[in-house]
Amino acid sequence: MRYIFPLVFTLFVELFAAYLLGFRDRKLFGLIFIVNVLTNPLLNFIVYSYTFTFAEIILMELMVVAIEGAFLKYTYRKNLPYYKLAFVMNASSFLIGLWLPWRLIERLY
Repeated sequence: MRYIFPLVFTLFVELFAAYLLGFRDRKLFGLIFIVNVLTNPLLNFIVYSYTFTFAEIILMELMVVAIEGAFLKYTYRKNLPYYKLAFVMNASSFLIGLWLPWRLIERLY
């Protein structure tokens, strides 16, 4: 359960961010869903398993942006700003995640 809420939260925020940016294609949304199911639990496992500085977490987030941007570029194959999209989506979920009272949320599950 520790990894489910962050994944669901990330999916909601990132898909909503893509929608707000004007993306409406179901295939793109499906690919965003898939890449987040692959990257989010792994990143959360690493972050929960070790102690990192804030700068190291930012670096890991940037690696996720690169992975997600490349995944979208090579699977969607349309001329879009994939890396910018991946950056905006991940920055949105990261910044909103920083704002949320996680201690309270963790008590709920």
